Parts: sequence; structure tokens; C-alpha cells
Amino acid sequence: MSDLVIHKFGGSCLRIPGDIIKIEQRILESLGKPIVVVSALWGVTDRLLRATREPWQWSGLVNDLRRQHSRFIPQVVQEPLFKEVLKVLAEDLLSLCHEPMNEAVKAAVLASGERLASITLSTALREKGLDCKPIAADELGIIIAENGAAINIEATSELLNLEKLKEGIPVISGWFGKNTKGEIKVLDRGGSDLSAAALAKILDAKQVILWKDVPGVLSISPRWGIESNTIPYLGHEEALALARAGGIILHASCIEPLKGTGIPCIIRSLHDDSARTMIGPDMETKNKGVSAISCVPGMIHYSINVDGHRIASTLDSLLNLLKGEAVKVWSLSAGEGHIAMFIPSSMANVLEKTMESIEVKWQKSETASLISLIGRSIEIEIENTLHYIQEECALHMLTDEEDLRGLMLRLSKKFKLLP
Repeated sequence: MSDLVIHKFGGSCLRIPGDIIKIEQRILESLGKPIVVVSALWGVTDRLLRATREPWQWSGLVNDLRRQHSRFIPQVVQEPLFKEVLKVLAEDLLSLCHEPMNEAVKAAVLASGERLASITLSTALREKGLDCKPIAADELGIIIAENGAAINIEATSELLNLEKLKEGIPVISGWFGKNTKGEIKVLDRGGSDLSAAALAKILDAKQVILWKDVPGVLSISPRWGIESNTIPYLGHEEALALARAGGIILHASCIEPLKGTGIPCIIRSLHDDSARTMIGPDMETKNKGVSAISCVPGMIHYSINVDGHRIASTLDSLLNLLKGEAVKVWSLSAGEGHIAMFIPSSMANVLEKTMESIEVKWQKSETASLISLIGRSIEIEIENTLHYIQEECALHMLTDEEDLRGLMLRLSKKFKLLP
């Protein structure tokens, strides 16, 4: 294992110029040689997404982005690389005015947010005496899978330009890379966490720290307005279950590369040292109980009928096809002659077309809400449960309960997840 520590700073850590002071402090405190991965500044990716749909407003956007980044460090507008990124961005947006469906150009537009953040953070930290240099993910050799759901670890390991990482403190643009054709490709939203985890695995890092605006993983998502405890430790399987259930501040694809590596993933608040969460190897404990609860509205339960002797081949074909279509399966179980899964209602048409292609019959529920209890060997009944799937580290239940916050609060009290 190397002495490298991967520090990932998301957009929530780059809201105001004062955040640079805390980022500098966190880098100076690093317990090994720091490598920084950065997301776009707060709000920038949303603006770029909107620009891909309304590219004719390119001039105002480019000027606004110049001003927004210069608030963090005025000198950045004089950096040749910064000027070049804005120039190319303007050209790409003009191109979209004539070719609005050009996906390669759209990806290049979206990636400019991370490019600008890398240059801006590097410039700001150099002004404070740190030897930082911006590195674009595509130039480093990050290879993105065609469906945008993952980083190709094997291809990236072969192509990664290690020379770029040897001197100073690299500040790498997260979230994007290139495909095997050399075209810019972006990950799913939140993919900078995956960029950091993939680099940690490839470089055999000492640890990876994901700096956020919350003190670790909470038992209940803050979106429900319920104050809950920080979970101090999550095994990989529990973290994966929670991430897939939508109740965690990172993606499941970020956890996968770290399984079996011994590299801890630590989730910390940039401004608060009171608590943190470490994600690491699964540890066998008895009667651990429920550690977290997630609730996601807008889900559908599918029950797929399959001949017993075809269950393995059908499941394999189905999952491969869904992966190619980037359909997120929130939970899945398979038994003799039967496959069950929960998916978002927004992906229902894609799933059904996929199932038609492999000639299987299915039934589906009405759209409802998915409650997920995270923990081992959970046994409980919840009112108004329509369907459920039991996993090793989670119990997922579809419910038509209208007062979801009230249900979450009752469950939080039942499992003692409140302070």
C-alpha cells in the first residue's frame, strides 16, 4: 500500500471563497501525500446541463462562469488554461446551436465545470504556498464505460499517466474522462466520488476521504427533516445496500472498487470535526439491528415469471441488458421460477422493452414508495406494505403510506436512530 491519500472535494465544499481556507487546512493535515479530486463549483453543473438544452445563451453563461470562479481567486482569469477552457466552452455551445443532439459535444460542455474547478482550486492553493497543479481527467487517462455508470478500472490502470502525479499536489478534475475512442464521457451525477475511489484502487492509496457538507453518513437522510445520528462505521455490503436504496451521500459505484482492497473510505464534513463515517470491510456482529432507514418515492415492483431451468441464464441476460441501458435496479431477488425487483417508475418503459426482447412475462405494482431498512437479519412488518425483498443487509418494502415523514419518524424512534 502506498502513502497516497485521495482527497475529494465536492461542489458543496466550493460554495464560497472562504471554503478555500478549510480545503487548504485539510490538505495540510493529510496523513500521506495528498492527491486532490474536485467537482465543479456549487451550482455550475446544473447551469451547464441547462446550457446543453439552451445553448444560444452561451455568451452570458461564459461571462457568469468567469465571474463566479474569479470570486474564489481573481488571478485565475489570467491563467492561460482557464482562458482556453472558457474559449472551448463557448465554441462547443455555439456548435450545439447548430447540432443540438451531438452527445459528444454535450459531454464536453458538462466536463468544463470540473476543468474550471481544478484550475481555480489549484491557482487559489498556489497563492497560499501549496505546490498544486491542475490535471484534466482525460489527459490523465481516466477511461469511462460507455453507459457512463462506471470507470473502466482495467483500461485506466493501463493508460494512467503516472508521471503527472509525481510532482507537487495534483488537483484532478473528477466526474469525467474519455471513452475508448478518445471522446469525452461523463459519469452519472455524483460521479466524482467514483473518480476518487477508482484512483484510490489503481494507486493502492492509504485511504480516500470524501469531504462533504455533512458529518458522515446519517441514519436518516436530511431531506426528511428528521435529526438523526451519524453512523460511525459501515461495512461494504451495508454501505452498498444503503447507497442502492438512495439513503447515502455517495453512489454504490463508488463503493464497489474499494471492496477487497483494505482501503478505507472516510466521509467527513469540511467544516465540522464532530463526527465521521468510515466504510470498510464487513465485520460479523450479532444482533446489530437497523443502522439506517431510506425512503424513495416513485418506485415499482416487478415480478418476472421464468421457467426454473432458465432462471440463471435469464437473470444474466436481463442484468447485462439493463446495465447497457443504465437502468438502476434498487433491489433484486431470484428464486425458482421467479425474479423480483424494484426500479424507479421513470425507467419502467426501458425495463419493459428489455424484458420483451428476452421474451419473459411479468406483473407490476402501482407506483408507490420504497422503504429500506439497512442492517443484517432484519425481521419486521410495516403497515401498508405491498411487496418486500429481503437481502443480506437490507429489507426493502413497497408501501402506499401517504404520510412518509410520519412513517420515517416512527421507524426512527422504534430502532433508536434519533439523538
